[in-house]
Amino acid sequence: MNTLKEKFKQLILKNQNKNIGVLHHTDSDGICAGVITAKALERINGKLPMLFHQNPGQITLQEKTVEKLKRKKIDFLISVDLSLDQNPEPVFELEEFSEILILDHHKKYNNLNSKKTLMIKSEDLTGEEGSKYPASKLCFDLFSDLTELNDLDWVAAIGLTGDNAYSEWKDFVDSVLDKYDPNRKRLEKNILVKVTELIDSIEVIDSHKITDLVNVFLTAKKPQNLMKQDLLNDLEELENELNKWIELFKENKEVFPEKELVYFEIKPEHSIKSVLINRLSETIPNKTLVIVQDFEGEHVYFSARRQDFKVKVNDLLEKCVKGFPDSGAGGHIPAAAGKIPREYLKEFKKKLIENCEKGK
Repeated sequence: MNTLKEKFKQLILKNQNKNIGVLHHTDSDGICAGVITAKALERINGKLPMLFHQNPGQITLQEKTVEKLKRKKIDFLISVDLSLDQNPEPVFELEEFSEILILDHHKKYNNLNSKKTLMIKSEDLTGEEGSKYPASKLCFDLFSDLTELNDLDWVAAIGLTGDNAYSEWKDFVDSVLDKYDPNRKRLEKNILVKVTELIDSIEVIDSHKITDLVNVFLTAKKPQNLMKQDLLNDLEELENELNKWIELFKENKEVFPEKELVYFEIKPEHSIKSVLINRLSETIPNKTLVIVQDFEGEHVYFSARRQDFKVKVNDLLEKCVKGFPDSGAGGHIPAAAGKIPREYLKEFKKKLIENCEKGK
């Protein structure tokens, strides 16, 4: 562990004068990890790096992103909250012109460490499942060894809240709330929850605003600074669609008691499956919940949750997509996602029911 941290410090310090890029995921944890990394580098190097993100839901490195990084002459890329090792080929292409640092908390699929790449997964530092140590807190802790970041504790706390890691980091998050939202009421949403809902609405309803949101993050002094009206416009639209599907879930979900499995198919106006399943899984933490979304294109997309950690839903989904062309799945023990061509949906559902087991 100490060796990894030393390698991290040496890599950051030796690349101070390079053209640095930070590539981040588009959910709360990914955006917060990206902001923390960018602000830390600004304090270490005296200038902000370039920030990049891919389309929502893209968790591996895309060919178009490699091409863009090459055009921008990035020669040191830091990737945060992205599972680049799940599809290594584009990483090898990136290594032809850039050194790479991967900071991530997803399941480890391949070892990408090389002369050009350093990969640090949360599990490498803790020995525990990565979902318990989200990327925002990982970046906050690692960069705190190089520069002062106490004023960005609220950014890490938003990432933890968005990735459902409050129970693992209760003392840290509560201390942040005591500092920034001391008059919060027990039965009302605190400021961290409000910001994660804001991020969800932008990611789902109008992802073109992600860059605007990141720019506000970079200048904000406290979480309340993010609640700007021009960023809040999508919240009501998202809440209305979520409420509609929550009601339909009550009526139309399929329950398999012997498997502790709950299955639900949706055809929404927006790509809401991740936000919807996070809401619904809070009400049934001891069940395996799978939501399949038929939104647009040739594929259907699905998410799974099991909040009591008694079923490894990442392994379950990987098993269920095995053998299907142009398919994929992955994630964490309690939270995972994937896609299949729509013509394989019936077979996917059959495999899901066959392979799902009661929690152990």
